Amino acid sequence: MIPAKLLRSTAVIAQLLIHLLFTSPSGTHADNSCGDIADRITHGGIVWNENAIFVQGTAAPNLSDPHKPVSAVKQETQRAATLDAYRKAAEILAGVNITGDRMASDNPQVTTRIQAYIRQPQICRAKYYADGGVDMVVKVPLSGELAQALLPEAGTSVAAASSNFSGLIIDASDLPFSPALCPRLLAPDGRILFGQENVSAEVIRLGSVVRYVNYEKQITSEMVGARPLKTSAVTLGPQSPSDLILDERAAKTLKNLPVFIGKGKIAIITSIPQPFSCRDLFAEVNDQRIDWERKMVLARGFGRMTFSGKEDQAVRIRMMERAAEVDAQRRLLELLLDVQVDSGSRLKDTPSKSKVLQGIVRNAIRCGAQYFRDGSAEVVLAAPIDGIVVEGTKQAGEPQVLGPTVSGKAATGLIIDTSGTRYYPSLAPELAAPGGSVVYGRKTAARGWVYLHGFVGFQRTMDAARSDPRIGPRPVIVRADPDSQMPQRLVLSTTDADKLDLIRQMLVPLGQGRVIIVTEHTTAQ
Repeated sequence: MIPAKLLRSTAVIAQLLIHLLFTSPSGTHADNSCGDIADRITHGGIVWNENAIFVQGTAAPNLSDPHKPVSAVKQETQRAATLDAYRKAAEILAGVNITGDRMASDNPQVTTRIQAYIRQPQICRAKYYADGGVDMVVKVPLSGELAQALLPEAGTSVAAASSNFSGLIIDASDLPFSPALCPRLLAPDGRILFGQENVSAEVIRLGSVVRYVNYEKQITSEMVGARPLKTSAVTLGPQSPSDLILDERAAKTLKNLPVFIGKGKIAIITSIPQPFSCRDLFAEVNDQRIDWERKMVLARGFGRMTFSGKEDQAVRIRMMERAAEVDAQRRLLELLLDVQVDSGSRLKDTPSKSKVLQGIVRNAIRCGAQYFRDGSAEVVLAAPIDGIVVEGTKQAGEPQVLGPTVSGKAATGLIIDTSGTRYYPSLAPELAAPGGSVVYGRKTAARGWVYLHGFVGFQRTMDAARSDPRIGPRPVIVRADPDSQMPQRLVLSTTDADKLDLIRQMLVPLGQGRVIIVTEHTTAQ
């Protein structure tokens, strides 16, 4: 039997070795092919310009066995961090648009077994801490076996017709376009000009179906050849923000399926994505909060650690952060479970959402942190709530109606004024006619739009609603009151009943969820 004193001495030596090993100058490694992206990753996300998911996996060392070699401890910690990165990548992948009518979550066999398709993830950076913990940024390319599994119909009707053009450049920078692994290109009349079946399986295996850039100067001849056709997207498809409607000239060129689209010679110029941010709310969150205007939930976590006095400052801060973040995640999940879905249920009543909610909580963004001399810390975490509920929405395969979106003086959105009624928001509210028929609800909006932008937006004032880009320049404004029996359902006022026919003609705006509810109760639970 080994004496306790010797065990303690061995443990101290092991801790010292880990400290020296994990904090050495060689402890931080970055793969040059990842560029500076690794330095900007905190949790994870998809970078379409790189056609890859970047995630940060985190793990703490297991020091329970003082006899285990330091090299083994480090290896186990790296493996645990890599597995954590796989898990986060799978959660991010589930929300990726694959085409205009499909999301990766439609294929759970792929999203839950991402490790089977990406056997050797690319490690961009591994940062080690004095306590033996590691943060590892991993790149998961959306190509190879993973892309082939997500696009099973690719290559079934490869475009091969001759053309005077060598490629296609589409400017979509002025549109709220949502990139997809293989976006659909549509004609003004709704015909699909390009889809996954038209691109070669070889292109998908070795690279990307389309190239995404933020500026035209980033486009090279390797992407689109020497004689590309340049065009601007007219608007987005009515069923998905990952569908682009092209003008008549481009539609005519693509009608015969030119060979360049079969070779993936398509570049799309997109707007620079705006990062999800909540730093300005750190001081305002005392406990838990739902911000319906910005569509996020926030929670403040509290943690306290008792230190032996031997830890350095970096270890102390890391341990305090962990304790506070765990508490904030618990509070976030508690708050999410209580969010009202509609008049009949809350998220806790839908067991199928448990994995989704856990993924949202684990990937929550830090708004800020405070540290105190007594070993305690406070951390505020925030997570977006759009896209949690998409069941029951209109499927993208249904008939498309494009007219009101493309031209004319048709209404571009709907503003529902509930101010003064004490209406409280929900994730999937309904608007009903005075007679009870549903004018807008779960079966009205298209799934692709709901996943990204939710069923409705919320604003506290009419001025804010009018200026919200979601609603467009020509909104229809109506007054509604909560249903006495179903408070999350709104009933159109009798004075606005004459606008019912106009609302029912707004197939495209309503299909895209271009609805704003004005309410005085949008900032706190």
